[in-house]
Amino acid sequence: MSESIKVVYGDLKINIKSINNKWWLDFYHNNKRVRKSTLLIANDENLKHIKTIVIPEIVTALTGNKEIEYFKKDLTLNEFSDKFFNVYENTVRDHVFKSRKAHYELKIKPYFGNKTLNSISQLELEEWQNLLLKKYASRSVVKYRSVFYSILDKALVNDLIKYNPLNRVKSPLTINKKFKKLVDNEDDIVNPFNKDEILKILNNTTGNLHYFIFIMFYTGIRPGELISLTWNDIDFKKKRAAVDKTTVNGKVGDVKTQSSVRYIDILPQLEIKLKELKNITGNYEYLLLNQSKKPFYSHDILNLKFKKILKEIGIKERSIYNLRHTFASHMISNIQNGVDILWVSKMLGHKDVSITLKVYAKFIKEDDNTRIKKINDLDIILDIN
Repeated sequence: MSESIKVVYGDLKINIKSINNKWWLDFYHNNKRVRKSTLLIANDENLKHIKTIVIPEIVTALTGNKEIEYFKKDLTLNEFSDKFFNVYENTVRDHVFKSRKAHYELKIKPYFGNKTLNSISQLELEEWQNLLLKKYASRSVVKYRSVFYSILDKALVNDLIKYNPLNRVKSPLTINKKFKKLVDNEDDIVNPFNKDEILKILNNTTGNLHYFIFIMFYTGIRPGELISLTWNDIDFKKKRAAVDKTTVNGKVGDVKTQSSVRYIDILPQLEIKLKELKNITGNYEYLLLNQSKKPFYSHDILNLKFKKILKEIGIKERSIYNLRHTFASHMISNIQNGVDILWVSKMLGHKDVSITLKVYAKFIKEDDNTRIKKINDLDIILDIN
């Protein structure tokens, strides 16, 4: 039996040859030929081992390149994804990695895992997406698609495919997308509470939930960031709180992005409320404590209690995250009264003002008299008579 398989790692071209029923490696390095037996029997299982384990180790040893290199022939999505997630695990927070790896295992692997990268077609991707849309909401399918896109994009960067086929498949969010209508009350993910609702909520809550709601409403802080706050983060003298960590599933780690590391200002009414809370939990490390006097494992329990309260007092159910949106929308709707959008953006921990405007621009409102005055002023500027 004589068989030869060529694989390529960057500039290094390696032939895997079957000689006397054993796999041999044959390649050139620094103008010298290297020809050695792996001592492994020439079968498919050992061939996979050579491609995924043996050769990458040789390449790393010869080149010093610690980045994962990929061979260019007969590579299945499963084989490539193993390498992809090995690298990806060290670049994101643990819960993000686990979530996206689970998306791959449950929503992508069963359909495409054993297919070679180059054989995944646009038509197959469209069929896969349509099948998912029959079971899951569009936004969920977008999450699964995002994981698949990242894997294929990494394959493209490593010259394993000529193009990313998902680029040619419309996102579920653009399919049959309806135009927005000019209505006052849009049912949107960003669905803030009005002042009367906030007052009603606060009047019907006590303990941790009450303080949690109040702090979120006055700062726009993210829930995971809030349950991570310690009294060392609070500076009453400078009237600010340091935000540089978040809690996910009991683990205190880095905040969402670098721009999320920030100071948030303590407004006068919030200062009163924080000093009230300090009389309760000031002898402990964290601001908010569960019934066992320990920091919260996650904000999920507070979210469940929050939704229960909304139902009891007759307010439309929304997630507790909308308290962040409530702070932002209320502040931005008062820009004409002197509120600085840059300050709002920094309080929220956005990278720049454009992100804040993208999410909350629709809340920048003005009365008709102000709007008409601006129209007349613009007309004067453009007057050519």
